[in-house]
Amino acid sequence: MNPRALVLALAGFAVAPLAAQSVTGAALVGLVRGIEGRSPEGRRAFIAAQLDRMGVPYERMGFDTVRVRGERADTVRGENLIVRLGTGPRRVVVGAHFDAVPGSPGANDNGAGVAVLLGLAQELRDRAWHVTVELCFFDQEERGLVGSRAYVARDTARARHLAMINLDVVGTGEEVYVGPADGQDDAFVLPHVRAAAEALGYPYAEHALYPGSDYGSFARAGLENISISVLPAGDTRRLTEMMEGMRSGRLTAPPDTASSDYPIALKVMHTPRDSSTLVMPSALTIAYELTRAVLLRIDESQRP
Repeated sequence: MNPRALVLALAGFAVAPLAAQSVTGAALVGLVRGIEGRSPEGRRAFIAAQLDRMGVPYERMGFDTVRVRGERADTVRGENLIVRLGTGPRRVVVGAHFDAVPGSPGANDNGAGVAVLLGLAQELRDRAWHVTVELCFFDQEERGLVGSRAYVARDTARARHLAMINLDVVGTGEEVYVGPADGQDDAFVLPHVRAAAEALGYPYAEHALYPGSDYGSFARAGLENISISVLPAGDTRRLTEMMEGMRSGRLTAPPDTASSDYPIALKVMHTPRDSSTLVMPSALTIAYELTRAVLLRIDESQRP
């Protein structure tokens, strides 16, 4: 065993690496189990270790941001990891945040998105791309999208940007939820998402409302974006009705968590219950296959 492999093994990263062309739901769940419950630094180190095992190069983007809220100023530090595939003239970003809320194992939110991103890195690394794909593992999403904001702030290639696809909460359920589908900054990417979902035959719903996530950093910069989640059946309706009610003032507070109107996914997110025992191989497969299909459709659309 070479010294680097020995160090990784002793560090506790004993997760079977994904083999080329063998990205399965079960393998993706294994990656979720590997990252859940780790410290912020441990989650980042886990991702780096998996990429090293795959032989996939990546870049580190450190950031140090002062966040001001009222009279209080906090310094938020972190480090994004970025994998770059291809050298095409236009760029597609696929992002998933790897940080978790303190006290939560962070399996579905967002170890599941991280696992899908790692699967994409493994299978698609050797493809001859017509675009440049940047797979971005964003840090500090839970503290205000800080990692993705840092990425956008340092972006010197905005003219090359085609789309950003955000993966957040994709590990439990069977219903694809896509948003914010509002026609403002998704005119290019949304038709590709719709076509891919239709071709794959997945239950699909889209809405103009979508909870805050890293897509927002791109939206604020006027960059094309869309987000993908996989939710339990009926949760898209529950979630969007709750957001619509809160926005309109019809609801002054979310429904009681015991209510049938309260989204199932939200009962687990940001809690100690967000563990890999609730993550479904079938949900991860849906997220992986859909994102992969969208990427390939976009790439084909840019064929010279």
